[in-house]
Amino acid sequence: YLGYNQLSGAIPASFGKLSSLVKLNLTANKLSGPIQISFRNMKELTHLDLSSNELSGKIPSSLSAVQSLVGVYIQRNQLSGQVGELFSNSMTWRIEIMNLSENWFNGNLPRSLGNLSYMTNLDLHRNLLTGEIPPDLGNLMQLEYFDVSSNKLSGRIPEKLCSLANLNFLDLSQNRLEGPIPRSGICQNLSRARFVGNKDLCGKMLGINCQIKSICRSAFCDAWRLAAIAITVILITLSIGFVLYKWFSRRQSDPEELEERKLNSYVDQNLYFLSSSRSKEPLSINVAMFEQPLLKLTLADILDATDNFSKANIIGDGGFGTVYKATLPNGNTVAVKKLSEAKTQGHREFIAEMETLGKVKHQNLVALLGYCSMEEEKVLVYEYMVNGSLDLWLRNRTGALEILDWKKRYKIATGAARGLAFLHHGFIPHIIHRDVKASNILLNEEFEPKVADFGLARLISACETHITTDIAGTFGYIPPEYGQSGRSTTRGDVYSFGVILLELVTGKEPTGP
Repeated sequence: YLGYNQLSGAIPASFGKLSSLVKLNLTANKLSGPIQISFRNMKELTHLDLSSNELSGKIPSSLSAVQSLVGVYIQRNQLSGQVGELFSNSMTWRIEIMNLSENWFNGNLPRSLGNLSYMTNLDLHRNLLTGEIPPDLGNLMQLEYFDVSSNKLSGRIPEKLCSLANLNFLDLSQNRLEGPIPRSGICQNLSRARFVGNKDLCGKMLGINCQIKSICRSAFCDAWRLAAIAITVILITLSIGFVLYKWFSRRQSDPEELEERKLNSYVDQNLYFLSSSRSKEPLSINVAMFEQPLLKLTLADILDATDNFSKANIIGDGGFGTVYKATLPNGNTVAVKKLSEAKTQGHREFIAEMETLGKVKHQNLVALLGYCSMEEEKVLVYEYMVNGSLDLWLRNRTGALEILDWKKRYKIATGAARGLAFLHHGFIPHIIHRDVKASNILLNEEFEPKVADFGLARLISACETHITTDIAGTFGYIPPEYGQSGRSTTRGDVYSFGVILLELVTGKEPTGP
């Protein structure tokens, strides 16, 4: 691991002789020039991270011969060449995560991408890709994250891509795509932002009727466009003439009348300033929602849904706040977290959760649906998890819950591991949770686990180190080395997850006898 240093110059070609190397991490340095490594002998390499450097030229073709690769991160460089050349041996790859974003790759997306059956995350945004999105991507049954925004892709959106069962993040914005947006799978629930910048796309989420758009391709509609432009120009010309006329008239006005106008203008401006400086009525403050299907909410709606944050609706206590069960006006049930005003880090937690959960989407992470901020009042709206926390089931705190069988325990362990792995490896920049514990593993109606409470999460940006100096967590889950190093790392999250595995196997509390 040589990431987050000040290394410069070219990557030594001698790295290619390290035949037993498993992981090579050179992220966030100042390395430049072409990649001169021959990967042909690196048979054990599983992870390659060359992101956030100044590398140029093509990716060595020998990389496609490394069958052991699981994760490739080469985003934010100046690499170029045909993207299809990288996938020449894709039939033999077991790769799961690939991030080639923010480079200069060009050419078409190859059909051979559909052979990467283990692929879960593919990020190609901000390149120079052209051609159509191959329907073969619909064969990637494990795909969860696909981003090709800010390219030059054309053609229609494949129906099979939208219908992928595990796909929970899709961004096709800022391309040259055309035709109707498929009304299936994830595509019918995405926000407008995931499709904007494709002028020939149409569909309900864009507010463009596909039938009208089809008619408007005729010469008849073109004529109407020209007429509309002409009318607009005429109206603008008349408006300018009217403004000039009024301006000359005012210059010829009586001096006393002019002074009176100035005084009235001054008073009006100051009255406007005073009125605009007052904040909105607290109860009318809107709740910012990340997902379209939910209603537009206000703080008043949240107060009604929680019965004024009644104690009867409390379902748990998270970091820096209390969680309430709430039923929205449309009948949907959500979890509302009211951040504690007394906590000095309440605002910091709020910002952290906005920056992470608002962007991170994964089937094993609790989804943040929206938020509201009004002075000291800060409220977060989450999806509601019917079966509560893993801690509740392991301790049988209600005295009426059935005991978790081994099948469910295994499902919870693997699902939570996937969620945590996505935070550490599948999202750029990587995220340290910092408070992994049984009460932060929530269960839906099918006992699918979701990692919750990002109140202690902190993004590791490229300009920071890979560690954070603020220690946080829960007693019993904190690694012993934290007491010596005073630093949180992703390894600490893994240690905490190991404690949860022991809880699942033994049923005992981490601090109990």
